[in-house]
Amino acid sequence: AVVSTQSTGEERVLCLEAWREFETKHGNDETQDAIKKKMPRRVKKRRKIDVEEGGEGGWEEYWDYIFPDTEANSSNLKFLQMAKAWKKQQDDDDSDSEEDDEDDDEDAAD
Repeated sequence: AVVSTQSTGEERVLCLEAWREFETKHGNDETQDAIKKKMPRRVKKRRKIDVEEGGEGGWEEYWDYIFPDTEANSSNLKFLQMAKAWKKQQDDDDSDSEEDDEDDDEDAAD
């Protein structure tokens, strides 16, 4: 866990590859399967190049790694963010309806 929070993807990959090589030579099937499950997927991504002069910089393609533990966390995080947004919307809707009820009560008192 320390490696995942304090290093770049490339450093993690190098560490995992060394671990996989060790398990290939000295480990059993179970330990080899465990390390295979930790290996990342390599994906090509694009990012916009920022140019200070205001001109168009174009796009840069680069390779990134998606680790299984990070991928699982990000999907859970997205779910939690969506749930939080839904809850906020529900609270906003409830507060709007309460204000309408107060306005109706004031009108009835007049």
